[in-house]
Amino acid sequence: MSQNVIWQPHPGQQTFALQVDAFEILFGGARGGGKTMAGMAWLVHPDYITNPSYRALVVRRNYDDLRDWIDRARFFYRTMGVQVTGNPAEFRFPSGAKFRTGHLSEDQAYTKYLGHEYSSILIEELTLIPTEMDYLRLISSCRSSSKSLKPRIFLTTNPGNIGHAWVKDRFIEGGRNQIVVDKDSGRTKIFIPSKIEDNPTLVETDPDYVNYLKSLPEEMRKMWYEGDWDVYEGQFFTKFRQAHHVVEPFEIPDSWYKYRMIDYGYRNYFVCLWVAVDNDRNVFVYREHAEKEQELSRHISKINELSGDEEYMGTICDPSMWIRNPQNTNRSDGVMPSHMSIADIMLFNGIPCQRANNDRASGWNVVREYIDWNEKEGKESMLKIFPQCKYLIKTFPMQTYSKTRPEDLDTKGEDHAVDALRYGLMHLGSPNEPEKPKPWLQKELDKLKAMDDDYTGVRN
Repeated sequence: MSQNVIWQPHPGQQTFALQVDAFEILFGGARGGGKTMAGMAWLVHPDYITNPSYRALVVRRNYDDLRDWIDRARFFYRTMGVQVTGNPAEFRFPSGAKFRTGHLSEDQAYTKYLGHEYSSILIEELTLIPTEMDYLRLISSCRSSSKSLKPRIFLTTNPGNIGHAWVKDRFIEGGRNQIVVDKDSGRTKIFIPSKIEDNPTLVETDPDYVNYLKSLPEEMRKMWYEGDWDVYEGQFFTKFRQAHHVVEPFEIPDSWYKYRMIDYGYRNYFVCLWVAVDNDRNVFVYREHAEKEQELSRHISKINELSGDEEYMGTICDPSMWIRNPQNTNRSDGVMPSHMSIADIMLFNGIPCQRANNDRASGWNVVREYIDWNEKEGKESMLKIFPQCKYLIKTFPMQTYSKTRPEDLDTKGEDHAVDALRYGLMHLGSPNEPEKPKPWLQKELDKLKAMDDDYTGVRN
């Protein structure tokens, strides 16, 4: 190797990640795959770093992680005449090219770069971004007014954390090691998986770390060593599996009880779930309505349209819908009084609501009981979902634990469908409720009956 070469990519996935031509490149999966070094090398592509107009943005999750990246990058670029100034740091190269750095713990982290122009954006630990909308806001500044600087994004991450589900849906499900065209933007994207074996330097210098990853408990090993996106750290509903919970649709028998379950939102999703309960107390979610940033009248119209002439035992709703807000209505002409709650408005439009029990910890325990299954014991889940309930199926496995409330999930994620489900299942009660104690009189009658049976048995 020439003495002028201070680093070169490993053959295979790391080299592929640096050569592929796509707008969004997600590189990663298992731990130790050489993601960070690849990202640093990607930033200084010769066609970019020599251009005085080149501006790049580097984003990490918090200040400590960003400071670690800055220390490593300062060493990585040490022979390139770089100057590092400011806080957060700015990397200035002899050509005039600049890298700016930032972190996601700031209040306006996802909108502060609106109006900026960066031809390259590097985001590390992508799954720490809560929602796809936050990600889209963040990358909206990736554009270029120079024909010689093509806009591009490089992303690294491991499975897990609050954004696991949307990252999996956006990148992983589309295929691996192949460029696909995003159906909404028309731009190209690719997921390039990497494992620790793709980083032979680490395997050679620290074999104990490889053995450590292999020795982890099964779910953690699958995530950290194998890069498996079906399991991840911090997952709130570890039992949810499409193979066990999603079933082929069928016609609901008239004899089954039906309910509707609603979680209200405007900026966030408004969700209504339709469920049916069979004679064995199994619950089937057979229809859903999920939209955001729509007026209440739109949701009412859709619920009435989808419900048709079905009859329901109840419509169990988000307790916040009983808050009286002057902004909900402004009419006082006798048709619709002013200052009505959302629940009042829905009742006025033919949807009577029942206030849900909002005990979150108990509610999540009930949800877990319904989705529990055990193949060895032949136990099937008591909750089944029809495939057309796409929003519930998508967001069910993406829930993660709250960092401040150990018995709750992280409400920064898309928890709206599971909240609606929780309201309804709490109303239905635990699928394995303990037998209720008998009244005193019934106990005495049972004793007399037992004595009579014994006496009859003796005579016979």
